[in-house]
Amino acid sequence: MTMSLPFRSRTIPQCSACIRSYPFAAFDDLALANTGIGQQVRRSSKKKAVVATTVPVRLLKGVKSFGRKGAIVPVSFGRMRNEWFPRRIAEYMTLPEQRALRLKNTTFERDFQYGAEEDLPIPTPGSAQSLASTAGTPTPAQPFIRRAPELERLSPERSMQLIEIFVPQRLDFYRQPIPAEPEPPAPKRPAPSIGTGIAAELFVARAQAEEASKPVKPAAAQAIYGSVSTQNVLDAVKAALATNDESARVGLVEEDVRFIAGPEVVGVEEAGRVVKHVGDFTVEIRVRGGEEGVKRHVRVNAQEV
Repeated sequence: MTMSLPFRSRTIPQCSACIRSYPFAAFDDLALANTGIGQQVRRSSKKKAVVATTVPVRLLKGVKSFGRKGAIVPVSFGRMRNEWFPRRIAEYMTLPEQRALRLKNTTFERDFQYGAEEDLPIPTPGSAQSLASTAGTPTPAQPFIRRAPELERLSPERSMQLIEIFVPQRLDFYRQPIPAEPEPPAPKRPAPSIGTGIAAELFVARAQAEEASKPVKPAAAQAIYGSVSTQNVLDAVKAALATNDESARVGLVEEDVRFIAGPEVVGVEEAGRVVKHVGDFTVEIRVRGGEEGVKRHVRVNAQEV
């Protein structure tokens, strides 16, 4: 019984050594195909998406270890959002500017050497000896102090304009009045008996004329519980200025507010700082460096219980 060998579709070799190895090559190919060793295995590769952690910004001020004013440097999103942009240290770059820089293949890099030379002390023989003597002593750690963002100050002229615009012409305050005690009536003198006739009528007419010619005593100002001070007026002025972003930056202190006292003004006490009576008063608001102040009316009303 003859066995047919599975010859492959290629030219049969002519040398004796190749003829002996040719039949077994077919079985080797079948073994590899059955075991699956020769099969190609595909593996799915997932590449992580590259997430940008910095944003290119333009410096408005020179920053140590970043660069000088006008330089374009990369900075983290958090630092730019929370510190640099509110303090006007840097500004965001627009999308057209970013596209133009990408077309030019411009790289954004920090200048770590910028500003480092300013803090380095100049070595002297005395300083070298002091550094050698204090080399072994540990330096105490300084506590971290978070500084508030710096805002541009307004000029006195601009501050006075904002006060004139946003502070109303009259500021009203309400206080509980102190009830006034009634004055006892003046005792009446008994009229002398002058009898009747023309002389009696002339005497009565003269007495009435003298009573009418007496000056009328002005009513006393109604006192209040507590007082209205310049601090109360300052709080009302600041509340009015807080309605606008620019006017909210006007800096005022209690010494910048005072009541205008005069001979005809009743109720102003303690050198124009306190009002303790019901009535209308005038207050002057000044800004340090300003020439003239802004005047406003203050009305103290009796609060109804």
